[in-house]
Amino acid sequence: MDLSVLYDLSYGLYVIGAFKDGRPVGCTVNTCFQVTSQNPVLTVSLNKNNFTLEAIKENKRFSVSILSEESDPAIIGRFGLYSSRDTDKYEGFGFSVLDYVPCVNGSFSGRLILEAENYVDCGTHVLVIARLIDTVKGSGTPMTYSYYHNVIKGTAPKNAPTYRAEQ
Repeated sequence: MDLSVLYDLSYGLYVIGAFKDGRPVGCTVNTCFQVTSQNPVLTVSLNKNNFTLEAIKENKRFSVSILSEESDPAIIGRFGLYSSRDTDKYEGFGFSVLDYVPCVNGSFSGRLILEAENYVDCGTHVLVIARLIDTVKGSGTPMTYSYYHNVIKGTAPKNAPTYRAEQ
C-alpha cells in the first residue's frame, strides 16, 4: 500500500486553546472539520499524549483559531513543537479570553468556541466531538497544510497524525 497518497489529503492549521489549572494551554493541530450544519458540531483530532487534551477533558470548552497565511509562523512552532506541561506557549504572543477560553493573539481567519460532548479513541489520537458555541470572524486566507509545507517549509511534529520521518 502506498501511504504517500495520504499526503494529498487537504488540511488546515489551527491553534487550540483551553484552560488547565487556571492557566492557558494550547497546541497546533491540522485536523478540524465540520460534521453538521444545523446546531453545528465539529471534530478536532488530538494526540493522546497532548496536555491540551487533558484540559479539554476537564473543562469541556475550548477555542479553535484558524491560522491564516498572514499569521505569524512562530505561533505554529511554539504551539506545535513544545508541551504546555512545561512551556508557557502564550508568552510573547499574549491572549484574549473569549467565552471563558484563551485565544492566542495574532492574525487569524476566524475563531471558533466549542464545547466537547464526546470523545472517540482512535489509538494514538482522540477525536473530540464538540458543539459550536460562538464564532469570531477574522481576515485573511486560511492557511492550508500544503501552504505550511511548501511556502513556510514547516514539518509535522511526531505527535501529528500526518508525521512522517524525513527521507
